[in-house]
Amino acid sequence: HDFRPDYLFIRHALAQLGEPTVLGMTATATPVMAREIGDALGRRFEVVHTSVARPNLRYDVAQVANSEERVAILVDRLHALRGGSAIVYARSRRSTEELARVLRSHGFRVDHYHAGLDAEERTRIQDDFIIGRTQAVVATTAFGMGIDKPDVRLVCLVNYPSSLEEYVQMVGRAGRDGKPSETLLLASPRDASALRRFATSDVPEAAELRAVYRACREAGSLVDPGELAAVVPERDFRVVVGMLEQAGLLRRGFDEGRRLRIDVPPPPEDSGERVVGLLERAGLVAEARAEHIVAFAETRLCRHEQVAAHFGEELPGPCGMCDVCAPVTQISRGSSDPPPPLPEDPGEAIVEAVASLRWRLGRQSLIATLRGSLKAPQSGRRSLAYRLLAGASDADVRRWVQLLELSGALVETTTPEGYRVLQVDPAAPVPRIATAPADDVDDALAARLRGWRLQRSQEDAVPAYIVLHDATLRELAAVRPRTMSELASIKGLGPTKLERYGDDLLALLGSAS
Repeated sequence: HDFRPDYLFIRHALAQLGEPTVLGMTATATPVMAREIGDALGRRFEVVHTSVARPNLRYDVAQVANSEERVAILVDRLHALRGGSAIVYARSRRSTEELARVLRSHGFRVDHYHAGLDAEERTRIQDDFIIGRTQAVVATTAFGMGIDKPDVRLVCLVNYPSSLEEYVQMVGRAGRDGKPSETLLLASPRDASALRRFATSDVPEAAELRAVYRACREAGSLVDPGELAAVVPERDFRVVVGMLEQAGLLRRGFDEGRRLRIDVPPPPEDSGERVVGLLERAGLVAEARAEHIVAFAETRLCRHEQVAAHFGEELPGPCGMCDVCAPVTQISRGSSDPPPPLPEDPGEAIVEAVASLRWRLGRQSLIATLRGSLKAPQSGRRSLAYRLLAGASDADVRRWVQLLELSGALVETTTPEGYRVLQVDPAAPVPRIATAPADDVDDALAARLRGWRLQRSQEDAVPAYIVLHDATLRELAAVRPRTMSELASIKGLGPTKLERYGDDLLALLGSAS
């Protein structure tokens, strides 16, 4: 209930109504939360607890290394979907838009959904999903609330949810007709670290509680909600009011129209300790929620058994419907083909590839195409440029494209539709970008470069690695660039170092040839 004052006020409303019989229902209350609800209402409830088990749902968790693997697994699962529809949950609005674009480029009928869309567009997306006009929706967590679509056959979470309770709510939208359906959580160590790092970001700070308390005291007994919202714009002010009420610093009354009736009694002597205690407890609860969902994903125990235990229920295993008890034989993580050998001059190869494209691509789409990414647009995946530089790192391909733009060999233009794309300037020279395997290093030249580096580091009074990293030095000794543009293609030589050391390096490299 996260201290929302409307929930906490139900107890006072019940008293005004003559203490009627109360029926409370929730799908995802842990035993601890159920006790807290009873305490907040001042009642001892008779609890009727039905099973949280959903035996028709398969719970799968896949650990992924990067976003490329996420896309590969998701595309594979959607291709395997036979009938029904899918919901894909992503953390941010931008992620929903980007992932929906990628999935559409693979031929899926997909919409994206988030709170930033206007109401009419959100309604249109929901209606299209309900009647089956779209196969899948990529959405933030808000999507699915109140939507009872029986034939959702796949729910995929591409990021960790905030808690195990939220996980159960999200995957519970699958298979509501009782037929076998799949759920998939794509987890990664990086995602787990981010979740832990931001777990307490929703917990108010003491300064915010003081600001809201001061605003309530100055406003008198009737408070405009908009004024409180302006005091803590990054926070749900209702949560802050609820915490202040728990600390005994505010007393909520019945609202009058849109205004809140809030009395400010004399503060308890231990109000400071109460506030600190509430904040500490809220932080610990938030951290525990994050740890529970990470442990669920990383622990090799039956997924159904873990969910049941979290909600105070025992299930006998194995369930036969999770990746632990009944692992799938293989998860597709993208192309298994070995990357082709790198061209002798990647710069020339990139220029030829861009010239051969039927449809011009923007910088990001070109890099994705050259590297063979599943995020490349459909036109890129069907071109001869696809996977041309799959054996190079993303950083190297990005650097090579940037160098070609700086040299004028590639020029960014804007199409009549407003898209920014790259095209070849046939009149501009193409800088040579040479690559060489590690065993091509000229050891004698590398020794001379180390000697020069030591001398420059002493002159500049800086450590030797500040002048040149070992990897940069070895690449120089292997590639042996002859011009400033070729020198610029070496990893670790940016504009500042080229200006400072470029002439010396070319002279040294020239004398060694």
